[in-house]
Amino acid sequence: MVYQNYIFDFGSTVADLTNGYRIAYTTAFQHFDMPFDVSKEKEYYGMPLDVLFSKYHRGCTCMYRDFVTMLMSTYDRNVIAGTTIYADAGRCIAMLHGIGCRLGIVSDSYEQHIHQILGEFGLGKMFSSVVGAERMALRRPHPYCLDLCLREMGSERTNTLVVSSNPKDIEMGR
Repeated sequence: MVYQNYIFDFGSTVADLTNGYRIAYTTAFQHFDMPFDVSKEKEYYGMPLDVLFSKYHRGCTCMYRDFVTMLMSTYDRNVIAGTTIYADAGRCIAMLHGIGCRLGIVSDSYEQHIHQILGEFGLGKMFSSVVGAERMALRRPHPYCLDLCLREMGSERTNTLVVSSNPKDIEMGR
């Protein structure tokens, strides 16, 4: 089947954000005397920050707030420079755009970062919609964010393919 609409996950499908995450987490962990185990970094990145922080520090909301602030500000400063676009993803996106397909992104990343990164790699104007974490009233796998993206693209669920390796996105796409 040939699809007219493609909605991509960003952080694991289009762009490799690992370096920005690694810098942010190692910096915050070090500052708050939390041991950073590289073999567990994907676990850290996927864990809610309050749960992660409470494994090492309990009961001090001020320290938690400072941890989140440090983590986010360090990530903001490093995400753009440390990101690469997966080569196959960049070529695929350019090809789909070139043949007139409508493209969208649904991601747990912030829209500002997504737009900046796409712009840096010449892909920014190819997407009709970018739905980031700040606009997800309901998180994936709930289809709310997918439907929002589709509305902004002027598309419907039929003739749309969700492209992601994330199990939540696969469930959302069903």
